[in-house]
Amino acid sequence: MTKSIPTGKFSRTRLAGAAILETGGHHLTHIARRPFLDSEATIKEKARLDDKTAQILFNTFSQLKGTALKLAQMLSMDSHLLPEPIRKQLSRSCHQATPLGRPLIRKIFLQEFAIPPEKIFATFEQQAFAAASLGQVHKAISEDHQLLAVKLQYPGIDTTINNDLQIMRMLIKRTPHAKLLLSSLDEIGHRLHEEVDYRHEADNTNWFREKLQLDDIAIPTVHSHYSTKRVLTTTLLPGEHLDQWLSHTPNQKQRNHFAQRLYDLFVNSFFGLNALHADPNPGNYLFADDGALGLIDFGCVRHFSKNFVELIPTLINAYMQNNAQVILDTYQKPGLEVSDLESSESDAFFCETLKPFGDWLTEPFKAGRFNFGLRSSPYTKEGLGLFKQLNRVSKVDDIANEFIYFDRTLFGLYQIFERMEAQVNMEHKWLI
Repeated sequence: MTKSIPTGKFSRTRLAGAAILETGGHHLTHIARRPFLDSEATIKEKARLDDKTAQILFNTFSQLKGTALKLAQMLSMDSHLLPEPIRKQLSRSCHQATPLGRPLIRKIFLQEFAIPPEKIFATFEQQAFAAASLGQVHKAISEDHQLLAVKLQYPGIDTTINNDLQIMRMLIKRTPHAKLLLSSLDEIGHRLHEEVDYRHEADNTNWFREKLQLDDIAIPTVHSHYSTKRVLTTTLLPGEHLDQWLSHTPNQKQRNHFAQRLYDLFVNSFFGLNALHADPNPGNYLFADDGALGLIDFGCVRHFSKNFVELIPTLINAYMQNNAQVILDTYQKPGLEVSDLESSESDAFFCETLKPFGDWLTEPFKAGRFNFGLRSSPYTKEGLGLFKQLNRVSKVDDIANEFIYFDRTLFGLYQIFERMEAQVNMEHKWLI
């Protein structure tokens, strides 16, 4: 029988500590063996170590669930930071995790509806077909024969968030890219507190379904009478997750089609609705045979101020024109604070830091139709290096919250485009 999610701070810290000790032990063994191995054997031994570490991490995150799996999702999108075996294992967390057992499933329904699932649905599959960081999803059929997706929140998940944030801060501080990851952790915690109330996600889903009118974009319908704070029932959308879809070797036309739908979704949501589905992990997209892109999991939605939305085209065009003063002025409008600079310092800051970032940022827009698969090195890997450089600059005191969500969402989509090796038309009436 599958155990419930561990909710106590001690038990969760113990799980994380055990993972650190186990991976550390394997690493020490690798170091001890390395002097006695030739170059080919060293490479194989390192690959074996990466595989073992990846499995340990996935098993630990799967047991912790909650914030731990959210972190795994974020790490899996930063694929160039991680060895490939670790990236693949962590990417499983985007739509897979250790499932809840039947008794716990029944307990959730009794707590939420006072009756078991077989009394609510015509059929209900006890085996979950997908799992997210906060819950798992089951297939069901309603009494009127509709295919449904029923998401159940892991019991006790709402009590683990603050403890997990403390645990993750401790773990992240030990990683090579600690500062980069810690910068997102506080905001993730804030959003997690919203996501544990599925009524919030239901409202977001209904809002996007009503407001967003785009061809080939499918958004599920919420069944409110089958939904509560901890249970969310929607129509079941067809399609496969990214890795599964790519395993069928889609042709270039298919890759370009879905990548364009993702980009159009981003642009129309941001400029047309002033809002974003701001969790671009691959598990939130479904690729259907008829060309429709399914969009699921609306737990993390960010609404933007009109002033910020109008600022983005100004900033992009200023970068394209290398206009340093407009760039600095534009950044400071939404709250990005830059320390007072002398004229010579301002010129150096622009030339050494902002201009290289701007050249990278505007490259796809200058190309018009950008090929994310035709580069000697990944476009996002180059961008991450520039983000890290900005992160080290002491002159930048604060980054506006709206920038964090805009950048994270667009950057996450770019990483998906690279995995798809897609060509995307980047020109848009709102941008340039």
